[in-house]
Amino acid sequence: MMDQSFVLSVYNQEQVILWIKRANRYFPYIEKRLRERKMPDDIKYVAVVESSLRTYAVSSAKATGPWQFMDKTAKRYGLRVDSTIDERLNFEKATEAALNYLDELHRLFGNWGLAIAAYNCGEDRVAKSIEMQGVSNYYDADLPLETERYIFRILAAKVILAEPERYGYQVSALRVYPVVETDRIEIHSGRDVHINVIARACGTTYKTIREMNPEIKCESLPPGRYSLKVPVGAAKAFYANFEKCLSQETPKNGSKKKM
Repeated sequence: MMDQSFVLSVYNQEQVILWIKRANRYFPYIEKRLRERKMPDDIKYVAVVESSLRTYAVSSAKATGPWQFMDKTAKRYGLRVDSTIDERLNFEKATEAALNYLDELHRLFGNWGLAIAAYNCGEDRVAKSIEMQGVSNYYDADLPLETERYIFRILAAKVILAEPERYGYQVSALRVYPVVETDRIEIHSGRDVHINVIARACGTTYKTIREMNPEIKCESLPPGRYSLKVPVGAAKAFYANFEKCLSQETPKNGSKKKM
């Protein structure tokens, strides 16, 4: 299984190149949180296998985001998922939820192999399998074939990304994706707020706000509290201009509308 996982990955050149580019952007945050939580650094490769580090990834089963949460599990670990906001697409919040889930699975099963297997096929399936089979580690457990391959796919990603040059991958430092530096703003409004209002207050575009905050699913935020990313240096402008921009918003017929 390791041989198969490695060969299928290492010769998929387009995929590996994109892994390398995206890892430069997303690994630093995951690594930082793993250090702070005293969890194994190798857990970062789970996100590689789950989504190829694609923030907008959605599977055929509707698992969503970089850590591929299903709706029910996402809500169980504190992520907001509704018609307006889907925090599975928020990289930092989804990462925190995934690490909480994996940490809980580790406490439940006592080792990381079974914890990661359970992340793939569910804790109930793993618990029933090891109880029936009388085993206590991943490599002795008879699990669904996809789950048996899962850790080897993670290990293959680790082997390749730890030393890409060894396998012929030379990606210039100028071509990897840099970490996106942002400011953060806090919004507390008793009325709907159109994303255009936020963008104008920040001196940027609707598209920029949506791309920096992929969890936003609609054109407007309903009443409530929100913490959003904005371009570096834009937070000060937002706080100075927000109320003015909000008061100037008018509907298409020209009359001011209740937001």
